[in-house]
Amino acid sequence: MKLKSKYFLLLSFALIFIASACNENRVYENYIDIPNYEWSKDHIAHFEVEITDSIQPYSIYVNIRNTGKYPYSNLWLFVKQTDPEGKIVEDKFECQLASDTGEWYGSGFGNIFDLQVLYKPVISFTKPGLYTFELVQGMRDDNLPGIVNIGLKLDKANQ
Repeated sequence: MKLKSKYFLLLSFALIFIASACNENRVYENYIDIPNYEWSKDHIAHFEVEITDSIQPYSIYVNIRNTGKYPYSNLWLFVKQTDPEGKIVEDKFECQLASDTGEWYGSGFGNIFDLQVLYKPVISFTKPGLYTFELVQGMRDDNLPGIVNIGLKLDKANQ
């Protein structure tokens, strides 16, 4: 019995080490829950990211979890980025969630699909400090059904 517990403990440490090594480029990742899986135009997903290295280039991803009840194959987002001095940059961005044949992209578990979409392949932040990102759904529906979570991820860009 002691031998099994030692192997289990060793395996657990190995898995934790491997998982942490895979995330060495990750600077930030967070999800916002969408109440009742229905994203209102009034619900702003707000993310605050502390940037300490203004020389390092980064990649920004939008993470989307949706159900099979989402009625469209794409999702338009309005993205607002505010730098530490209050300068605002606004953008619109289209995320393709499904193919023309209706197959959902990303990985699925049950009826929930998880997709990571590259928003900015390489971006540099001019000064260190707190950057805020706000995501608002930009579809024609005031209430967009089938969106479970919306997330933002920043990685160190591969050069």
